[in-house]
Amino acid sequence: MNGGGAERVSALLLNEFYNNGYGCELLLTSSRKDGAIRLDLNKEIQITDLTDLYKPNSITSVFIKCLCLFSTLLCKPFEFLKIKVPSFFAYLSVLSQNYTEIKALNFKLKNNPETVVISFLQPAIPITLLATRKLQNKVIISERCDPIRLMKKRYGYNFIKKYYQRADSAVFQTDDALKVYPENISSKGVVIYNPVKFDLPQEYNGKRNNYVTTFCRISKQKNLPVLVDGFADFHKTHPDYKLKIIGNTSNADDEIALQETKEHIKKYGIESSVEFLPFSKNVHKEIIKDAMYINSSDYEGMSNAMLEAMAIGMPVICTDCPIGGAKAVIKNNYNGLLVNVGDSAALADAMCKIADDISFQNQLSHNASKIKDELSITKIAEKWMELLQ
Repeated sequence: MNGGGAERVSALLLNEFYNNGYGCELLLTSSRKDGAIRLDLNKEIQITDLTDLYKPNSITSVFIKCLCLFSTLLCKPFEFLKIKVPSFFAYLSVLSQNYTEIKALNFKLKNNPETVVISFLQPAIPITLLATRKLQNKVIISERCDPIRLMKKRYGYNFIKKYYQRADSAVFQTDDALKVYPENISSKGVVIYNPVKFDLPQEYNGKRNNYVTTFCRISKQKNLPVLVDGFADFHKTHPDYKLKIIGNTSNADDEIALQETKEHIKKYGIESSVEFLPFSKNVHKEIIKDAMYINSSDYEGMSNAMLEAMAIGMPVICTDCPIGGAKAVIKNNYNGLLVNVGDSAALADAMCKIADDISFQNQLSHNASKIKDELSITKIAEKWMELLQ
């Protein structure tokens, strides 16, 4: 819960479940309670750090460290040769790396068989599935990113085919994502889109500022350098426009991505036409009058930023990236524009198309804003609650 789209969706859903009479609790697997962001989460909902519920003794800790090393050595040759890791080797690796969380979750649930567990993201999904293997609890898993990439990893196809069978239901954000999974998992699958926040500003349809804007967690996945490439080309014929990049980094890899983006900007000599701003809880009010929103990602689940930009009436340009989240909601030239991944020239052309035609700009804005009702949290939560029951 250190920020991010999946984290926000989990908070919005828990709020809606709570409002409908469910007892709710948020369990942390990969961050500590004192670092959790509660901006979107109802303060009545308890946050629990799983590592507080179980502390392995010194002998167990040593054994787990040895198992972790042993399992890593087993998996490495397969990864080096780009061969699918055997499921049992991957199982040992997951178990040893997440033993404390698995044990703690098992301990918490074994006396509460009526509790339904919803698991988002990695490694929370395998943690939940291993923790509940011999328990009666209903388990719903939800993959939130690109499963094509996941299938190639250590905890990929073989591990998923064998150990994900424990799930009672699997929620995917797009049809493309569902189709990637083995049939024994996808047959339990259902596609539910991300909800749009209910407290967004009303859509704006007036005169727009000369800003090309993106807001996101700054990371390699977002491919901001290709956005800079496209903007630099666009800027040659539209020198009065500026690029606004809003977002924060959360780790060392993100810092590298930020530095690469800044070097790209320097290469074109457009430093004075690009602004970097930290993420703000008022970001939607701050960008609502900007000329357009752009998502240049190489891959996405279903971008919350994209949905929110559409909901407030911004003309949007998005890469048609895996796993199909953009093309699921954007009808090209009707409520937004789709371009190929990594195609900076197409990005520049799309920017020109919006900037040079006010009528087209207004058409995109009006049609995009309909997403706010179509994907309201109430409607999306109803689909989730059908699974809970």
